[in-house]
Amino acid sequence: MLIGIALLIAFLVIVVLIIRGQSPIIMLLLLAVLWAAIAGIGIDDIQKKVIQGGGVTYASAVIIIVFGAWFAQVLIQTGIAESVIRSAVELAGDRPMVTAMIITLVTALLFTSMYGVGAAIAIAVIALPIMMGQGIPPYVAAPAFTMGIGAGTMVNLVQFGAFQKLFPDIKYEAPYLTYWAVGMAVYILVAWLLEFTYLRKLGTRRMSAVNVGDGEATQPRKRTPYYTYIVPILPVLMIMVLKWEIIPTFIVSIIVALVLTWPDRTLQGHVNLFNKTFFDAFPDIATIAALWTICGMIIIAGQTPEVAGALKPIFAPILPHTPLQAAIFFGVLGGIASIYRGPLVVIGTGAALLAIILANKEIPIPYLYAIWLAPTVLQGSMDPTNSWTLWTIGYTKVSHGQFLRTALPFGILMVAVNSAICYLMLGTLQ
Repeated sequence: MLIGIALLIAFLVIVVLIIRGQSPIIMLLLLAVLWAAIAGIGIDDIQKKVIQGGGVTYASAVIIIVFGAWFAQVLIQTGIAESVIRSAVELAGDRPMVTAMIITLVTALLFTSMYGVGAAIAIAVIALPIMMGQGIPPYVAAPAFTMGIGAGTMVNLVQFGAFQKLFPDIKYEAPYLTYWAVGMAVYILVAWLLEFTYLRKLGTRRMSAVNVGDGEATQPRKRTPYYTYIVPILPVLMIMVLKWEIIPTFIVSIIVALVLTWPDRTLQGHVNLFNKTFFDAFPDIATIAALWTICGMIIIAGQTPEVAGALKPIFAPILPHTPLQAAIFFGVLGGIASIYRGPLVVIGTGAALLAIILANKEIPIPYLYAIWLAPTVLQGSMDPTNSWTLWTIGYTKVSHGQFLRTALPFGILMVAVNSAICYLMLGTLQ
């Protein structure tokens, strides 16, 4: 029991340090080593099993992230993503509320397959100036955009492929895919509710003091043909219809994107773009790649008999043991405990809780992934420490507090509703 208490204290100290701004990468690496050392695991096993074994085991998820970021760069640099956004916004005309809703919807559709902070910024420098240029207050424009990213992430191929390593046996197919799609729709509706609430109540005003972007990044490029607009969702369709694997779908989709925009460049230009987009993808995923690798170490450390045996008596009364308990647990805590990389963030300190829940073997893993998904995407779209959320807040000059006051209540609602739906749809499946 004393060892378990010491492990819990180490966990809580790391959570606090991350919330206070310390590097999650350094803190989580320290947690993995501390847990193993406190539990009495020898140095040789720490370096072989925890650090080397954990890093190698889960680092393969990074490869899928690379291909997702590569595909996102192709969509950006061929102009397809920008064309989709601008064409959709034209449908709204000069109606700010409709513009915000359309941008949320189109961003969600784009991020069913796009991934990476570079991709988010490339879309943001188009979408945010459009919204603020129509008088939408920055504190509404910012969550309208990031919630669109979160909604798309509910069915995002890159996230699914990466999380397959943490949640074995999950598959991109019904009935679980049906729930993920419903969860995406719920998040879009909640974002629309936010936009309706604030824009109807407060109206819109011209934000002359707001920098809505300048330079070439915000200048419209030549539109790609309408038939190219299918490319962003092509990977999802290929997996659902043809049952292909994730990496081949991205490779084929990249080639299709280049072929459909063939008139825009020479053969050598296509070859150069093919290479350039691949290299440009790596800066996008540097931080998330490190987090995935180190969280693998925490998972391995948490699953060792020494650590799991010491923590189980302490966490047993707190953590869920049935699907219904899981729905209540994540529905109530998922919105709050996922901000500032709190204890329910899987790629963060939540990796420790995941290790314990997996070791208990009480909740079916596909259901566990589904019920944890809403808090995960909330963190990816509302946590001010998340890369693209932080960038969006800085670009719109909205304070962290104002952003969270505007967005978080709706995020909490999204998590609660999706937790209930998840239990109703999947809770009784074995």
